[in-house]
Amino acid sequence: MAKQWRETYNQWEKAIAPGLEQITASDGFRDLMATSAKFTAAVTSEFERASRRWLHFWNLPAATDVRKLRQQVASIDREVKGLRNLVFEVVAAEPAHAPEPAVMAESASPMAKPSMAKGTAAEPVVAKPELAVVAPPAVAAHSV
Repeated sequence: MAKQWRETYNQWEKAIAPGLEQITASDGFRDLMATSAKFTAAVTSEFERASRRWLHFWNLPAATDVRKLRQQVASIDREVKGLRNLVFEVVAAEPAHAPEPAVMAESASPMAKPSMAKGTAAEPVVAKPELAVVAPPAVAAHSV
């Protein structure tokens, strides 16, 4: 059955193809297609403008708004990736050493105030400064 359909289609194509080729090769057909493309673009543009105005009237985002937001998110994503790579480079460049554990006061909370032993002039018990997270100079000087 499929073979019969295929033979019928091939016969029809052989009969009609020369006429279609002649029409599509003409200058009039090309002009018609160009005019049609321009008309379609104009109608699409007008529809997008009208729908954008209607959506903005109701305080809803239009496709152009979403496109701008996507571009901003992509830009932020690229910037974060660049900063992450920079941090990895800085960390990789530092010599490897095991940090000493931080000594905490009576309270286990990192937000607790440093405590002083009563009646002594002892130094406050605080975390070691080398454990603090500080941006390296290369990151601080990096402009956005």
